[in-house]
Amino acid sequence: MKISIEVLEKIANDCGTFEIGNGDREFLHNKETMTLRFGYWRKVNFETLKNILDDKQYSVKENLVDEDEECGGELWNYIISYGV
Repeated sequence: MKISIEVLEKIANDCGTFEIGNGDREFLHNKETMTLRFGYWRKVNFETLKNILDDKQYSVKENLVDEDEECGGELWNYIISYGV
C-alpha cells in the first residue's frame, strides 16, 4: 500500500504525530490495509482524517481497540484500506 509523504505530513500536521502499523488484508474485501495510531491510542477528529485521505482509492475506519481504565480509557486506531 502506498501513501505519499505529503499526505502523511498533512495527517501529522492536522491530527498529530502517529505510528504506522502493519495491516492485514481484510478477509471479505481482500483490500490492503495499514493502521495509524495517534499518541497513546488517542481518538482524533475522524472527519479531518477522512478529508485528508479523500481519494476514491482509500477508505478509513475508526476502530475502538479496547477500553482500559488503567490506560486512560478508550484506545483507538484507524484502519486505512486501499482499493475497492
